[in-house]
Amino acid sequence: MDFLQLPNDNRRGPNCGVTAIAAATGQPFNRVWSLCAAGAMTFTRRKRFRGGTVHPQRVQVLEKLGADFDEMQFPKMNLQKFGDYFADEGVTYMVTTTSHVQLLHRRDGQIWILDQQGIKPIDQYWGRKKFISKPVIRINAKPQQPAAVKPQQRPAAQPAGPAPTTLFPALFRETAPHTAAATQLNLF
Repeated sequence: MDFLQLPNDNRRGPNCGVTAIAAATGQPFNRVWSLCAAGAMTFTRRKRFRGGTVHPQRVQVLEKLGADFDEMQFPKMNLQKFGDYFADEGVTYMVTTTSHVQLLHRRDGQIWILDQQGIKPIDQYWGRKKFISKPVIRINAKPQQPAAVKPQQRPAAQPAGPAPTTLFPALFRETAPHTAAATQLNLF
């Protein structure tokens, strides 16, 4: 598989978030580990980083690495349903299911999952029925451009004169005296 690969310096253990970031960005595992470890005290109470990450920590590391990503919120669904209905062709997603992080990638109609154990089709993946618990991170998402860019219209010309001096200018427009009296009579 040339589209999703474990990092060459990958380690076994409870490091699914570190592995997912390294594989998604193409960075060495040890570099991502050190970035996660540097910010670990902000997100956990432990003094020593053991490999576990939380969602805000993964977002922070992706930002430090300069990755192009965006977060998407979905209703409650399992990993396989997300892949079947929402995953776009050729796009990699970082998905958190309960307490596990994996990458999901659709290629040629087949859905592939990568975690620290390797890459597998979703039909053979042990966690395909686990529910998504955090926002899904779409990696290398190309910004959607509108089909036709409409020219911007100029704002309407403002009448010349003194600017309103009240806190709510729309409520107290300066009007001619006869229209103000007519307005007062209509209020009663």
